[in-house]
Amino acid sequence: MGFVTSRVYRWGRHFVKALGLKPVILPLYRWWVRLRYRLAGETYEVEIGNASARFYIPTRNEWTDFRTIKEQPILDHLVSNLRRDDVFYDVGANLGLYSCLVADVVTQPVIAFEPHPSNADRLEENADLNGADISVFRRALADSTGEAELKITLDKVGSAGHTLVSDWNPDLDSITVSKIRGDELITQEDLPHPTVLKIDVEGAERAVLDGLEAALSHPDCRLVYCETHAERLETQGSSVADVRATLESRGFSITEYPVRAGKGELMLVGTKSSNTE
Repeated sequence: MGFVTSRVYRWGRHFVKALGLKPVILPLYRWWVRLRYRLAGETYEVEIGNASARFYIPTRNEWTDFRTIKEQPILDHLVSNLRRDDVFYDVGANLGLYSCLVADVVTQPVIAFEPHPSNADRLEENADLNGADISVFRRALADSTGEAELKITLDKVGSAGHTLVSDWNPDLDSITVSKIRGDELITQEDLPHPTVLKIDVEGAERAVLDGLEAALSHPDCRLVYCETHAERLETQGSSVADVRATLESRGFSITEYPVRAGKGELMLVGTKSSNTE
């Protein structure tokens, strides 16, 4: 959903509420959404710039995620700035939206990290559906190696918001996952160094960046998209400014883009000084 479509949608909601039409409109809207989902088929195609990919939609939750992409401006920016020989790391890959689209553009393998078992399963299925060269690591990147508790926000495939931030909502259920420093994993698995990264880890941004110190400082690492979550960072005594400073210390110039209005989420886009956006 682009900026214009989002504004029209929000205006429509306010209009319906102001006229007291919600009790009439809402059931009709829900019926229309259910009908569209039933007619959608088994997969849904997403096109961003010159990249396209298909995704399985066995649940309405997944169909909704791919139909209403809130990060489309960021994806537009990413796809338009990719080079064919880029090595892309997708940290917090979820169902593979970024991974599969990037794999349609680059010639190098995409490296994806997704510790949530069900999401990782669907990520691999989506990669196979597209014939995409994606290596999936079912581990969380962090600033230390061992085990961690991943708090689960919603028990649905594709649900975002799962977090390693231990102090975030103690009432949430959690599962034990494996974590590792990114630099350590690169050495262990003899992985190619990333040139472009997307990081979306729901408040664990500092830990991921600290664990990738060498990779981010490498001169070939030229572009980083790091989504920040202000409230979750604050529970750890950190901030968006700290994340920005960490990226700047690795040689990146930062531009901020809003992701979800009102939720304190910003995408920090970092470029090395020798590159332009």
